[in-house]
Amino acid sequence: MISPDATRGLALSSLLLVSAGAFPARAGIDANVADSAVRTAAAGSESPDAGGGGPAVQLDATDAYRLALVRMKSHLSVARALLQMRSPGAGYYMQEPLQEVFRDTEAELERRSAPFTADFLQQLEAASAGDPVAALATIESAVVAIDGSFAQTGAMDAKSVLAVSEALLREAVARYADAVTDNEVVDLEKYQSGRGFVTEAEALVRYAGALKERPGHEELVNAVTLIRQAWPGVIPPPIVFDPASVAGRLDEAVAAMDKLR
Repeated sequence: MISPDATRGLALSSLLLVSAGAFPARAGIDANVADSAVRTAAAGSESPDAGGGGPAVQLDATDAYRLALVRMKSHLSVARALLQMRSPGAGYYMQEPLQEVFRDTEAELERRSAPFTADFLQQLEAASAGDPVAALATIESAVVAIDGSFAQTGAMDAKSVLAVSEALLREAVARYADAVTDNEVVDLEKYQSGRGFVTEAEALVRYAGALKERPGHEELVNAVTLIRQAWPGVIPPPIVFDPASVAGRLDEAVAAMDKLR
């Protein structure tokens, strides 16, 4: 049986290949839109949903939009995992954090005529308290719409892959620091959210064609995989890594990214 993480990796790999081959890189973007998108990304990293912490990653308008899409997908990946395990808490990730990201991104989604619309939020909210099988089907439909919205942005070059991945990793590690005290998880939602972000970041750097053939790619994948080990599952073990050690692993991953920039 293929694990959920492996399935997500293969799906993202396919999406990256499609977006690279079927869509041209987006030409110029209005300066006001770019400023707004960068402000949105910065606000997201400082909001209660984001957990705060770590230097902000400077993103252009398209990468800020991509980051928002991946953040929504990350929340849904946590909900999916919880539903598959028949564990409580999936409803939260199908509603509150998803709605927060959507509010900050709604205008840009509409401007781009993106497949992901407010209708999916309503469907997810309605499904969150219902049958797990139906809820999983609703999540998959929403993820397809998010992937389609992502593909509309065009091919990701190495700079974009690294920028979005770094933003996700910094957010994940910041949440981990807030979630863990004395090697014990004291805030499950922040722990689980961080896992969603780091899982998507790992898939990005592992499967992105823009990085695969470049010297240093394997080093980066290994560094991100080490960070990912701090989240062995959506349900944490009784004893977890110290946040300082995870932050040190982030530094190693960022150093590997710097070599690829």
